[in-house]
Amino acid sequence: MKVSRNEMITALSRAYEGAGHHIGDYDDASQMITWSHMCGLGGFDDIELPPLGSKGDATPRLLFETSDLAVINAGGADVCEHGILAANLAFSKAQKSGFAIVQLEKCLYPKLILHCLSLIAQKGVYVAAYWMDNFGSHGVSFERGAIFPNYWVTEKEQCDSQSDYSTVTIICTTSPAFLADAIGHQAEHPELRHVDYSAIQLSANYMEALEKGISVEQNSWGALNMAAWPILVPDSKQSRAGAGPGD
Repeated sequence: MKVSRNEMITALSRAYEGAGHHIGDYDDASQMITWSHMCGLGGFDDIELPPLGSKGDATPRLLFETSDLAVINAGGADVCEHGILAANLAFSKAQKSGFAIVQLEKCLYPKLILHCLSLIAQKGVYVAAYWMDNFGSHGVSFERGAIFPNYWVTEKEQCDSQSDYSTVTIICTTSPAFLADAIGHQAEHPELRHVDYSAIQLSANYMEALEKGISVEQNSWGALNMAAWPILVPDSKQSRAGAGPGD
């Protein structure tokens, strides 16, 4: 089935609110997942339904910090909760020193951070990130001012199910030379299967989804809408009287 961008954002926002995420966090989640899915990277297909509950009560811990480096422990929360925090911290440090690295440790769904990185790249910096998960090594790079990245995956020979958590390393710089040196190691292990997605391809995927609608499995869409039930109030005379615009 096909749904519009606005429909997906609204449904995701309600589902994450229903899972206990706070205002702002569920808005971020809906934007990040929708953007990834429209780019053809399967953001909606990757999340659990119903969504995982919030871990926002456990504030992310800053484990280490210098003028151009920071390490944050996400405490097992997904990237939707702390991804924008990590991305903005990298941008702020790079604005001051020209180069910054921020690591977000012990997080879920690391690929969803791409929307956060797109937002800071559009502010005029070069951005890269890499992480590993159960399926392989992932890397992404944004040109200065770019909306869409170049993204690549080096797949593992066998799936490793030892851990669901990842560490995302974000590199933010005002110099393209620094960025090229930082992501050069991604060319390692040429014997493994390597899949590339160009910025042009991701942009085309996004625009097609925007024009023709976003393809989703009907069962998954139904499960997503069911996840919003906790925020709905029981039908009663009082609830019906309170519906609609106020005085």
